[in-house]
Amino acid sequence: MKLRLVLFSILSVILLSACSFSLAADITPPPGSENLPLSATQPAALSGPLFPLVPPNPDNGRVIFQEKCAPCHGPTGQGDGPRAVELPNPVPALGSVELARQATPARWFSLVYRGNLERFMPPFPSLSDSERWDVVAYALSLSASEENIALGRQVYQEQCARCHGEQGKGDGPDAASLSQAPTNLVDLAYSAEKSAIDLYRGIAVGNPPAMPSFGGQLSEDEIWALTEFVRSLTFVSPPAAPVSEATLATGAGAGQVEVTPTVAATGASQGMGVVSGVITNGSGGSLPDGLTVILHGFDSMQVVITQTTTVRPDGSYSFPNVEMVEGRAYVASVEFDQLTYGSDVSVVPPNVNALDLPITVYETTTDASVITVDRLHLFFDLLDENTVRVVELYIMSNTSDKTLIASEPGQPMIRFKLPVGSTNLEFDDSVLGERYVETPDGFGDTMTVRPGSGNYQVLFSFEMPYNRRLELAQPVLQRVEAVVILVPEGSVRIRSDMIKDDGLRDVQGARYHLYSGSGLEPGDELRLTLSGGLGGGSLSLDGGSANSLFVGLGALGVALIVAGAWFYRQSRLKAAEVESDVLLAAGSPAQENPDTVMDAIIALDDLFQAGQLPEAAYNQRRAELKARLQELKDASASAK
Repeated sequence: MKLRLVLFSILSVILLSACSFSLAADITPPPGSENLPLSATQPAALSGPLFPLVPPNPDNGRVIFQEKCAPCHGPTGQGDGPRAVELPNPVPALGSVELARQATPARWFSLVYRGNLERFMPPFPSLSDSERWDVVAYALSLSASEENIALGRQVYQEQCARCHGEQGKGDGPDAASLSQAPTNLVDLAYSAEKSAIDLYRGIAVGNPPAMPSFGGQLSEDEIWALTEFVRSLTFVSPPAAPVSEATLATGAGAGQVEVTPTVAATGASQGMGVVSGVITNGSGGSLPDGLTVILHGFDSMQVVITQTTTVRPDGSYSFPNVEMVEGRAYVASVEFDQLTYGSDVSVVPPNVNALDLPITVYETTTDASVITVDRLHLFFDLLDENTVRVVELYIMSNTSDKTLIASEPGQPMIRFKLPVGSTNLEFDDSVLGERYVETPDGFGDTMTVRPGSGNYQVLFSFEMPYNRRLELAQPVLQRVEAVVILVPEGSVRIRSDMIKDDGLRDVQGARYHLYSGSGLEPGDELRLTLSGGLGGGSLSLDGGSANSLFVGLGALGVALIVAGAWFYRQSRLKAAEVESDVLLAAGSPAQENPDTVMDAIIALDDLFQAGQLPEAAYNQRRAELKARLQELKDASASAK
């Protein structure tokens, strides 16, 4: 599933806090970075686990686990949470020794990041990457015992410390005499790819001649204890102050717990070097004279270096006397058009004395028409005989080469209209008065939106009165390329001449009805007729049992929305090869119509999101297809 392993600093996520990414919503900036509201110029795509500069903190992960994971996995990870009985498949017992020994931290991180729709596990976009690692660390600790950790520590000191070092960094007193440098066991990039079984085999079999086999010297219990202790070396130690049981009971404070991590030791200095780069105006304009670039260096999320320089007339800049310390992270920033843009974070590798930190800046626009809705997902859940909850997920793109900002401070960039009669508006990642503001007919989003495809998302829900029938009219204020609707079988039925019925789909033994549509223009209304009741028992709430498939903006509901997108893509692609859909080269003019072009756009999006297309080629081909789609629609309208 991974295309390659990419080592990114957690700082890259922190510096996305001013972007249009919900992933950064809960991030607390590192000390000394309060004046760095950086907006990275490239989207952060996960092609491998993102490794933080500081070790994951199980105590912080404990709070997150109790809030987001325990409802299904149970408070001790035994798969016995209160929501587990609502799912058609058993919930994995993360706290079981048998399961935990097979797991790799990288795999669990990917599951938290991406979700696992086949097992009805959603992604968790409200968590930062550091919080994802924290909760993975805590989940792994559920199967470890204090007795085994203590035994493993004793065995380590007796058998391993002379080579691997007291703290596992590969710097023991005998390390220099070995033919091969001992493994740095603290390095998360190494241990994240190893399961406990892998570690056990490595210890038992060894790696001659540098590492001997311990299978004949240690008992099975001692080796397993040693694997638990070695795993713990990659986590924060000593642990932070314990969280109160009252906090765990309420789930409060997740993502807000202040943790002071252990600062990792600074690597060896490699002398002085050069950090340079080029400022590019992604909007095609010129750069003003006198732009100032600020360079920050971080050791374990602590700011240790701050330098400034002026951009040259050709857009280049250079910091000629910068200390190059292995493992130190550098990031450059520049203020342009009243916004701050940042480079990617670059971590100093061994034996390197030069870093290239290019920065792309954009001019601004207040024209919200640059926003296009790539997908509008709707999920309907019948709460009771008189109330239906509507969940909407907008996946949008800024199709221009300018950053969208508000026309006035505090005003929303994007507005959303709600159907007449809607109540109980809720958001996935914020509340009214913070990121979102109330408007007379709905709400608006105050987050700036930089150029990019599919990188801007809004997820919210509201309730509508229902009496076995509802005429729903959902206004749209931006162009909507595609609509995907998903409802559980046996719940409400949907009729509309604006959508088509794509039939039933099976997901782990449960069945869902899929509908799809396309081509809504600004000012249009998506008109749907909902009918039916709680018949069939699939969503029965009798006896006070919360068997609804969607609790608030809970896990299963989000998973089904994303599953609907997958089903929609599959039904649109049918049996054709993806590449033939994308190219459309073999199709004759008689075969080309708005639906086939829309299929090609969807296939192209899927390829790009899977990392199989470079961004430049993707943007060019998508623009061509959208232009062709508009031509076909104009021709169809003229013919009427």
